[in-house]
Amino acid sequence: MSRSKWLGLLSLLCLAAVAACTGNGKNPPSNPPPGAVLDEARQAGRDAASLRGADEDYYRDMDSGVKLTHDQVVGRNNWVVWTAGNDRLWDVLTDNSVGAFDLLKTISSYSYQDPKLPKFGRHNRWKWLGLVNEPCFEEAKGPDPDRFGLWLDKRRSGPDCPPDPFENEQKYPGVAIGARGKTKGLPVGSYYGWGTGIVGLRLFPNPAFDEKARAAWDPEKFYTDPKYYQRKGLIRPYRVGMSCGFCHVGPNPVHPPADPENPQWADLSSNVGAQYFWIDRIFTWDADETSFPYQLFHTSRPGALDTSLVSTDYINNPRTMNAVYALGARLAQGKRWGKEELVGGERDNKQFNDYGILKDYYEPPGTVWTPRVLKDGADSLGALGALNRVYINIGLFSEE
Repeated sequence: MSRSKWLGLLSLLCLAAVAACTGNGKNPPSNPPPGAVLDEARQAGRDAASLRGADEDYYRDMDSGVKLTHDQVVGRNNWVVWTAGNDRLWDVLTDNSVGAFDLLKTISSYSYQDPKLPKFGRHNRWKWLGLVNEPCFEEAKGPDPDRFGLWLDKRRSGPDCPPDPFENEQKYPGVAIGARGKTKGLPVGSYYGWGTGIVGLRLFPNPAFDEKARAAWDPEKFYTDPKYYQRKGLIRPYRVGMSCGFCHVGPNPVHPPADPENPQWADLSSNVGAQYFWIDRIFTWDADETSFPYQLFHTSRPGALDTSLVSTDYINNPRTMNAVYALGARLAQGKRWGKEELVGGERDNKQFNDYGILKDYYEPPGTVWTPRVLKDGADSLGALGALNRVYINIGLFSEE
């Protein structure tokens, strides 16, 4: 592989590590104070109230059809479809890796003619990538003129495929920033984005895709010409956001799909963990076995991921992706041998006590009981801190 591509891939790893580093609780003189850095929503004049959680029970057939309360429906929607603006981070990482990591390639079904490149698309997405195909989509058979010539899954309509409620631009108006709504063919969209055909990945108009970028865009070269798609600074028409469900939705163990490439919502569970997820192929789309990053990611076997790679980048310790159920039973193990004392800034983290639940696992001012489920020890702050840290890991407020 080229030296520039190799260095770009290394920068992907370094950037991910640096992005997650924490200081000693104080802001160095070179860092702006809290509140001074604005994310794209705040830059566009949007507040939290204007980004309310969706309450449609669209995923009602998931999780064995268990009936949920209104708040639980909002919570599951948040887990499966809300990406919280992290499409910005993944776009930055794509550029810094000079196209080696590219979720826009991951969601495509382009038929590569180069025998060195893998043949993957919706038809074998589960087998090759271990990713869950979203119901009600069809594989692209050619370039889509409505999507700037990209080979993206297309949503089909019919009595069994109601519209995606999260794409409703009137109810969930997107963040109008940059080129969104200004460049021809690039609407503002919804703040939940559009479905990609993969559960947990959502498509967003790229605010940097102005008319100049549009004039320079070549979808054929994006798929076929390394000199084009490995060019640093290439502006793609879309960014791809990642929800928690990307790593946690999987086949329902008690109701698996007859065809794993074509599941229905009733065949899926939102909390079992992506136990078939091929990290190396997803994070280096061309699966180049000669590259160092591919070999590093290749140590994470399907369904295994090293979450401590980010917070302690000198450790390579791939472990299973967590299934998020039986939390009470897990916490009970923490009551037996997981007692820890929080000090300093660790005490600033909110606990479930603040919301009137799981009170037995935290005692003010700093005693917490935790089962240490997370391999990097992030849950030493308590179960709520363990959940909150997920949003940081997948790029929430990457501007900060």
